[in-house]
Amino acid sequence: MPATSGGGVRYARAQFGTTMAVATVIGSLLAAWVTATVSLATLEAVPWLPWALYGVLALAFLLFGWMRVVVDDRVVRAVMGVGIVRKSVEIADIRKADIVRTRVLWGWGVHWTPAGWLYNVAGRWAVRLELGSERPVMIGTGDARGLHDAIEAARAQAAPRNP
Repeated sequence: MPATSGGGVRYARAQFGTTMAVATVIGSLLAAWVTATVSLATLEAVPWLPWALYGVLALAFLLFGWMRVVVDDRVVRAVMGVGIVRKSVEIADIRKADIVRTRVLWGWGVHWTPAGWLYNVAGRWAVRLELGSERPVMIGTGDARGLHDAIEAARAQAAPRNP
């Protein structure tokens, strides 16, 4: 992921998804148990079964196992895992930024919640961005105050250029 889009980096933080890692390990153990306990006839009929189980777990971890958030003078970027899942928000499009605590049932990953889209790999703290061009976005972080302050500083600097 490029570090900047023309402006200096104000904030950069990577967060590891411990819950996703633990779930992947537990899922792998369950997949090993399933593979060891199914009959030989089943394994002969579907020899791809163990590979499919491990493949789904590995893919989920590669897509959502960690997240990097970067704020520069123009853009807030959240990139999950290997970078296929990502969100970019122009600083100029942000109308309001608030620190919020997500609900336990909202979980982790990327999904719609009653408070907006959530991008999160660990913890329950996030910065909720109200945008001018689309629905709200919440970016989970272990450093909500730092992320919020970096976004507000970028907005304050951009304000004179965008009255």
